[in-house]
Amino acid sequence: MKAAGRLPLLLMAPPLVALIAFGLVPLLVVLVWSFWSWDPSTYWIKPDLSFAGYEGILQAGRWTVIVSTLAKASFTAALCLILAYPAAYAVHFLAGRRLSMLLLALMTIPFFTSYLIRSFSWRLVLGRTGVVNSFLQHWGFTTAPVEWLLFSDFAVVIGLVASYLPFATFPLLLAMRRVDATVLAAAQDLGAGFWRILVTILLPLTRSGLFAAFLFVFVMVAGSSTEVQMLGGAGASIVTVMINDVMRVANYPLAFAISTIVLIVVFGLVLVGNRLFGLAALFGDREA
Repeated sequence: MKAAGRLPLLLMAPPLVALIAFGLVPLLVVLVWSFWSWDPSTYWIKPDLSFAGYEGILQAGRWTVIVSTLAKASFTAALCLILAYPAAYAVHFLAGRRLSMLLLALMTIPFFTSYLIRSFSWRLVLGRTGVVNSFLQHWGFTTAPVEWLLFSDFAVVIGLVASYLPFATFPLLLAMRRVDATVLAAAQDLGAGFWRILVTILLPLTRSGLFAAFLFVFVMVAGSSTEVQMLGGAGASIVTVMINDVMRVANYPLAFAISTIVLIVVFGLVLVGNRLFGLAALFGDREA
């Protein structure tokens, strides 16, 4: 092989090795260890084939927590899409260069503070004496504080959307930047209105970004815990909280089995998204 032909391989080798070492290998370790058994004498796991970890998922309501987490992640991701799509459209098609940069910078401001602070701030907004209840009582909409605003699924979803909305906006913005503006202009010249252009042109051309945005938010929500613990109350649970509880009693095979189930769901979504929505096209050449 000529030196020019080896150069791309040499350039790809470091990131590829890092991806395998820090990304793929830990996932394979989790998968293998999920089938190991727990040894109480050594207080550790041993390489004996066992399905005890996966059997434990069906006990103590753990399966319902997994289903609830996936449902919550799906609903939050869908809600983020509804909010992020018009935001991305406005930033790319309506705002000028300077204004779009300002709007993008504003979207990143919440990340300058910790998840804990952002989640706690919603307590001040949704609590019994918070901003929302004070407003409702001041203007006579209610005579007493609305209890379900805080420590409920509603509060959890609000906190999750506020935390992960930018993760939906940026993939959509990337997809819209790949849309040729002359196509939209031609549709307008032919008499197509805004909604017709949106449904027949813009949405199909940005479907890879739509699914990428959904997937990013879905994964982030499935791996979150702060919002649920801060806004969901004592009885609220999610996969990450359940894994932490299992790890505290040193039931490592069960924790690895729960993680494996979530990983399988995520990988399945990636495969389905790539096949149905052309997810890989989002990262390809624009002319391809």
